[in-house]
Amino acid sequence: MQVAKNYLYNAAYQLLNIIVPIITLPYLARVLGKDGVGIASWTNSLVTYFLLIASLGIVTYGSREIAYVHEDEALRQKKFWEIQTIHFLAGGLAIILYIAFIYAGGAMNSRIEHYQLFLWYQIWVIFSGIFDISWYFMGLEDFKKTVLRNMLIKLLMTALIFIMVKTPNDVGAYILLLAISQVVGNLSMWFYLIGKFKLPKLSSLDLNIHWKPVFLMFLPTIATQIYLQLNKTMLPFITGSTASSGIYDNADKIIKVCLALVTSVGMVMLPRMSAHFAAGEHDQMKKAIHSSMDFVSAIAIPLAAGIAAVGPTAMLWFLGKSWGEVGTALVLLTPIIVFIGWSNVIGNQFLIPTKRLNDYTWSVTFGALLNILLNFFFIYLWGVAGAAIATALSELAVIGYQLVVTRHDMAVWAHFTGIWRYLLASAIMYGVVTAFVSTHGIGIVSTAVESLIGILVYLLVLLLLRAPILNQLLKRTIFR
Repeated sequence: MQVAKNYLYNAAYQLLNIIVPIITLPYLARVLGKDGVGIASWTNSLVTYFLLIASLGIVTYGSREIAYVHEDEALRQKKFWEIQTIHFLAGGLAIILYIAFIYAGGAMNSRIEHYQLFLWYQIWVIFSGIFDISWYFMGLEDFKKTVLRNMLIKLLMTALIFIMVKTPNDVGAYILLLAISQVVGNLSMWFYLIGKFKLPKLSSLDLNIHWKPVFLMFLPTIATQIYLQLNKTMLPFITGSTASSGIYDNADKIIKVCLALVTSVGMVMLPRMSAHFAAGEHDQMKKAIHSSMDFVSAIAIPLAAGIAAVGPTAMLWFLGKSWGEVGTALVLLTPIIVFIGWSNVIGNQFLIPTKRLNDYTWSVTFGALLNILLNFFFIYLWGVAGAAIATALSELAVIGYQLVVTRHDMAVWAHFTGIWRYLLASAIMYGVVTAFVSTHGIGIVSTAVESLIGILVYLLVLLLLRAPILNQLLKRTIFR
């Protein structure tokens, strides 16, 4: 029941993550323009590498460690302060390195020098990472606090965007608004600890036991972020246009809106799977993974097909006709909704809880290296479209690697026994929707009708195919 509640809390937050971009993306695309959006995206991609140093692998590692000892309050507090102390130390190092980068980069590269002020604004992103203790509440499976906090901050930030961002000259205000709102949001989580936690004696803390696993968790985190951010970082250097970063970023944000719904399953299940592993309940883990893979496939595959069908025309009215390239990038990025959904299940629900960090690290490192290699060729050849293709192929490589290394632990192919139903239903849906798109005009009403038709066709085909997931969802809904 707790897992179901946590998923609903996350689903509510992910729904907000869908609504907010729908409101803000078209506004910012028109107010800031391609260059303004590109500047914000590019400078944020640069600071993200330093945020990684500040965060290490603490969000995933910390939630797992707290889940292991959630019944022992004294040990739980001790682990919190040990892990958070490492967090503070890493954050201080990240800030020093980032300041050095701004000065050294400005001296060596004219593009960095030109946007140096915006890079200074982005430093608040690192501070937000230092004070992020959401991992503690995730480990306790208390998603309510983090979700409600995030929802409040998200709503406030949305309102301030419309108040403070009015012209292309407000790029700096937009960057500061995003960064400082994250700082305020993360600091607010500390109020839940007042009166419950005591400041420890530094001599009582054992940091040494955490350094190695935190670093091992950091490796896959940085590898993942490299191929998530590298495209936006490299595009302006290779294409010579900051706007290219903005085009890719808008497509990427829309994809991430959909991914949020899919990957929230892994976020919710990580603490529970860690607890199962600690208790030696391996059969329970395998059953949960099988259910998660089926659930993710049922959502991710039609999402990818639906976006590919309506995306190109929808972007013309959503962002404006000058943003037509976003539609092309969107179609090329849709496969990653499925690939990341699957790798999130295998990684977060099996490899990480069972302490198979080496396998997890190698999977994302392989994807990162492939992405770097493909970017140099594909961006040079096809620009934004090339970056999208490189990302899709890299994500395919990640899930492929994970399936290979877990083939002896689970009946891997059993995870995909029911996938043909989702593929067939999505293919039929795609054909029906694209036929409708080709015969109707471009506008919000058309897109809404196309989306509704797609959902109805997909569900109808699943009913005709007697997909087991519909029976399971129906039974659980009636039962609850």
